[in-house]
Amino acid sequence: MKAGIFSLAVLLMGSCAAAAQSLPVGKAGPDEKLQACVMMGVGFWALPGSDTCLRVSGEVRADYVLQHQPSRNDDATGFFTRAQVGFDARTNTDYGLLRSYFLLDAYVGPGQTTSFVVDKAYLQIGGLTAGYAHSYFGIYDLDYANDLLQPYFGYAATTNLLAYTLEFGNGLSATLSIEDARGTHSSLFDTFGFPSNVVSSGGSVVPDIVGNLRYDADWGEASVFAAAHQIRYPAPSKPLGGSDYGYAFGGALGLNIPVLSGGHIVAEGTYANGASSYLGWQQLDAAFDRFNDRTDLGNGWTATGEFGLNLTPALTVNLLGSYLDYSAASVDTRIFVPQAPDIQGWVAGGNAVYAVTRGLSFGAEAYYSSYRGKGGQGFFAFEEEQKGWTGVLRVRRTF
Repeated sequence: MKAGIFSLAVLLMGSCAAAAQSLPVGKAGPDEKLQACVMMGVGFWALPGSDTCLRVSGEVRADYVLQHQPSRNDDATGFFTRAQVGFDARTNTDYGLLRSYFLLDAYVGPGQTTSFVVDKAYLQIGGLTAGYAHSYFGIYDLDYANDLLQPYFGYAATTNLLAYTLEFGNGLSATLSIEDARGTHSSLFDTFGFPSNVVSSGGSVVPDIVGNLRYDADWGEASVFAAAHQIRYPAPSKPLGGSDYGYAFGGALGLNIPVLSGGHIVAEGTYANGASSYLGWQQLDAAFDRFNDRTDLGNGWTATGEFGLNLTPALTVNLLGSYLDYSAASVDTRIFVPQAPDIQGWVAGGNAVYAVTRGLSFGAEAYYSSYRGKGGQGFFAFEEEQKGWTGVLRVRRTF
C-alpha cells in the first residue's frame, strides 16, 4: 500500500515538473494574483480566472481519555486523533448565492486503527439545501453542543436530505426537509423471535419528513421542530407487509447573557413515539406478535441543557446535562413472553477550554453518566445498570 502511494506521488511530481517546464517564466499578471473575497467573509479568496470564492479550513486534535473500568477486559484509557479539512466554495449568481461545502475527517483510534469519513457534502442555492448535511430536526447539536466528548440525548445526525428554507424576514424562517429514513430505522422486537427477539425492520419506502420553525434575534434563538417516520414490519410477521408511523417533536430555546462575556444558556426537549432515533439514543421502535396480529410502539422523552461563559478572553467554561426516559413497546403481558427493556439514562459534567494562542487550545472535561435498563417479566425479567466517571484532555489546533 505504501509503495503504491509512493509511486503515485512520484508520478504526480514528475507530471507537475514536466508541466512547469513548458510554462513561460515570468511574474503573474495583475489579474492572476490571489485576491481576498471580502464580501464573502474572512478567509475567502477568489480563484484566479473564476468568479468563485474558496475558503479552506481544518483542524487537528488529539484526545486522551480516562474512564471507569466496568471489568478487567475493558480499556480504562483511550487515545484518539482526528484531522479535518473543509472546502467552502461560493459564487454569486442570478438566482442567489451558490454554495458547495465539503468536510472530510480522518480518524486514528486506539491500536492505530484509521478511517476516513465524509463529514459533510452538500450544496445550497437560495433556500434549497441538497446533499449530505446536518438534519433540520433540533438546533442544540448544530448551534451549541460545546462538549469535548461528553454524550448527550439530542438528535445529532448528518444525513442525505433535500430541504427548502423559507425566510419570512425579521429572523423568522421555516424549513421542510425530506431525509433518508435508513439512518433512523431501528431494530424491532419480535415476541416469538428465534434465535433472538431483536430483528431487522423492513426496507425503507417513505423518507422521513422533518419540519423546523425558528426565530433568530440578538437575544438568542427559539425553535420548534417535528418529524414523521415509517416503521415497516418484516415478513412473515402480521400484518404482512404492514407499517406503522412514528413521530417526534420538540422545542429549543437559546439565550445570550449580555452581562457575561460569551455567556449563554440553552435547553432542548424532545418527545418521540416510534421514532427513538430523534431522542439521540436509538432504541427498539416497535414490538410485534405475528400470531395475534398485535403491534405497539415505544415512546420516550429527552431533555438537554447547557450553560456557558468566558471567564476571561482566553478561558471558556461550559456545564452540560442531559436526561432520557424511554418506555419500550409491549404487545403481551403473559409471564412467559419476553418484553423489550425500558431505558433511563442521564449524564452531567462540564469542561474548560483555554486558548493558548491563535488557533491553539487545551481543553479538559469530566462527566458522570448512568444508563439503566429494566425489562422482561417472569422468567425473562432482568435489570442492568452502567455508570461511572470519564475524563478527557484535548489538544486542538484550528486553521
